[in-house]
Amino acid sequence: MSITVLIAEDDPAMRHILRKALEEIPDVEIIGEAEDGVETIRLVEELAPQVIFLDIAMPEKDGLDVAREICESSPMTKIIFATAYENFTHQAFEVYAFDYLIKPFKIDRIRKTMEWIRSSHPESEQATHELNNPFQAEAGPAKILIKEEGKLILVNIRDIIFLTREGRLIVIHTIGGEFKTTETLEALERKLSEHSFFRSHRGFIINMNMVKEIQPWGRKTCKVILNNTEESVIMTKARAREMEKRFGMNL
Repeated sequence: MSITVLIAEDDPAMRHILRKALEEIPDVEIIGEAEDGVETIRLVEELAPQVIFLDIAMPEKDGLDVAREICESSPMTKIIFATAYENFTHQAFEVYAFDYLIKPFKIDRIRKTMEWIRSSHPESEQATHELNNPFQAEAGPAKILIKEEGKLILVNIRDIIFLTREGRLIVIHTIGGEFKTTETLEALERKLSEHSFFRSHRGFIINMNMVKEIQPWGRKTCKVILNNTEESVIMTKARAREMEKRFGMNL
């Protein structure tokens, strides 16, 4: 099934660039284009797109106001801010934007964003797993904001598989790829505290929604098998006992 997209951008040249980039991605259908904020809201109500590429600086009504209205009227619509402004990421976070792209766009970045959306589509294996997973009902925002090589990136929390240290960096493994940040594992643990994440080891944080199996591995450790990755993740026996208490499991 195609993913339906609306492009909301007042610059005709930029609309053309977005359209050409999206047309190269399989199973993506562009169903409309809007030149201002008022028209964007009208087309969302009329066409019900699954995804909107939304500029912030728009005539009539700016993109942030448009996003707030869409969140109220069409909460399942995924909003991707596509803008030249880097200083609105926190406001984007507040309206649960799926992603935040900075102009000029990189085609690979747009493609990766659409891959993330496809992986979270209700028909995907991961989404089915989440609907049947007892840990899925959780509070808190849908994304975390991280710094990667001077950029600010919104990472979809439910797509995170696990986090680990790699030298001086923290690597965030997600369904759509890896992100590296200079933030500490402790800081990221606090950001994820309202969700189903667990510190399995001093060097690992795991998404409990991704856990497939936990196997004994030596006298003091266990091996955690996670969905969507072949990487090895470690859990200490002490943390396994703590997990049993926290989640009511019997390992």
